[in-house]
Amino acid sequence: MPSPFLFACDTLFQHVISGLQRPFLASCKLTNRCNLHCQQCAFIDRPGLEPTFTQVTALLDQLSARGDRIIIFEGGEPLLWRYSAHTFADVAAYACSRFAVTGVTTNGTQPLDGFAETHNRLRGAPIFERVIENMRSSAHSHIFAHLTANAENHLELTSLVRFLSPLVNGITVQFYYPYDTDDCLFLPWPERCALLAALIELKRQGFPILNSAEALHALMANSWHFQPWRINCSEPDGHFWQGFYVEGHGAVDCKKCGFSPYTEISPAFQGHPHAILAGMRIFGV
Repeated sequence: MPSPFLFACDTLFQHVISGLQRPFLASCKLTNRCNLHCQQCAFIDRPGLEPTFTQVTALLDQLSARGDRIIIFEGGEPLLWRYSAHTFADVAAYACSRFAVTGVTTNGTQPLDGFAETHNRLRGAPIFERVIENMRSSAHSHIFAHLTANAENHLELTSLVRFLSPLVNGITVQFYYPYDTDDCLFLPWPERCALLAALIELKRQGFPILNSAEALHALMANSWHFQPWRINCSEPDGHFWQGFYVEGHGAVDCKKCGFSPYTEISPAFQGHPHAILAGMRIFGV
């Protein structure tokens, strides 16, 4: 892990001063398999072969060579990936040798989607207490809760932030994206703005919401501008592209977007100091 100063200097040169439109963050799917069947997931059990360990390392080499400094493994459930004697731990170790920051989104610790009844209903299994216990017992130094707000859980989110605050190192919030045109989980804008205002107030009070105030205000006004070359997205078959996360999975509609990581990158690369600091706290640099 580089020092914060070296990471900032390298990022500034590679992605700002050079003027090259290089990717910065990679979202890598190792598998579409999952042990849950969540209502809000557009990826569960999509067909396709899973990569071998050699194919995974070759993909990571490609993403690193393209300029990515951060990689986040997603799924499906990435911890389910296996090939011969190799497990996700081997993938993570290799990624740590190629990227400044390596992270994983897993249903074993995060994200959470509400309190027990709501969470279990959305996830399709009674796992809430097990997830909380895993969080309490983990010795990992960087456990975050990533909350996805939707029409079913949005009234619980502020209480959930209070509940989770002592258990995690930080909390980030994004909004559910409707992959289908008629989607009952999509949170309409008035309710979204009300939740964002409440989250901004909780952040002001000192709760560990890591989204910057700039990004939360940008989400409220839908005023941010995404630079698609900042992001690489990859599928289990090795296919990857630069741009929007939903490409190939649903219609791209910027008026409905609530992907806060993309929102955070926008003001950060425009020089907003709080957005830069939020990124460094989220990614542990």
